[in-house]
Amino acid sequence: MAKKKTLSEKGIILSFLLPSFIGFCIFILLPMIMAFVLSFTNYSGGPSYKMIGLKNYIVAFSNSSFIQSLGLTFKYMLITVILQIVLGLLFAILLSKEFSGCSAFRSIYYIPNILSSVAVGLSFMFIFEPSSGLMNQLFMSIGLEPSKWLAGSKDALNVIITVSVWQNFGYYMVLFIGGLQNIPRTLYEASEMDGANFFQKFIHVTIPGLSPILFYGITIAVIRGFQAFDYIYVMTGGQQGGGPAGSTNLIAFDIYINSFTFFRFGYASAESVILMIIILFVTYIQNKGQKRWVSYDIV
Repeated sequence: MAKKKTLSEKGIILSFLLPSFIGFCIFILLPMIMAFVLSFTNYSGGPSYKMIGLKNYIVAFSNSSFIQSLGLTFKYMLITVILQIVLGLLFAILLSKEFSGCSAFRSIYYIPNILSSVAVGLSFMFIFEPSSGLMNQLFMSIGLEPSKWLAGSKDALNVIITVSVWQNFGYYMVLFIGGLQNIPRTLYEASEMDGANFFQKFIHVTIPGLSPILFYGITIAVIRGFQAFDYIYVMTGGQQGGGPAGSTNLIAFDIYINSFTFFRFGYASAESVILMIIILFVTYIQNKGQKRWVSYDIV
């Protein structure tokens, strides 16, 4: 009898990779190439357009609205990354040890992360509504002056930052709990024998042992910070949003507005390319910098 033909080992591997690779090409690679090409055109959705070179990029960097969006995006990213990582690490340290009810507390702090961002945004929009929102009613009940919250140019971005941190820090908490539980107890015991206090153990044992997870968490938080969109869209007026005086007009939302409100697809594509370059550059710097503080050989 003839032997049945079997796939080679490489063929088996490729057969598993092929669906994901096709999806990557269709939904990621192809749109990236199209956005890059469109960024050199004046395409506005019509049948005709022409190549205009670097004009969209020049217009973007001479546009005060775009520069403001960049500044607000960096501000949002920095504050959310710091708060999410710090709170995630703090709660991870508190909840990493087993005690009665620790699983329930972990679940409570993680649950917001699995909720829909749209649902969370709508809920907090009603809470921080200036005229009849729950927060202002609470303020007035204890004799405090009501705030403008989402209607105030100074408060709107801070409200969105608060909502983002509240929903997402639980994700990093879970990551850090897993990392803390993998640090050998013998390292803490050895440091205690050397007379190390809590702060010294945290600096010399916890941070080095947790550094790979910290690096991953910070990288993901930075990328998410640059791509923030959903809270702004839901909480500041949808397609006509962006907050009072553009105070929440982050760059991802500015791209959306220029694409689907003003139909400046070429210009919006140039903005998206700039955003991609910024994210790639920041991620590259993080990756190069990890060699100075990330330790993979903790035993």
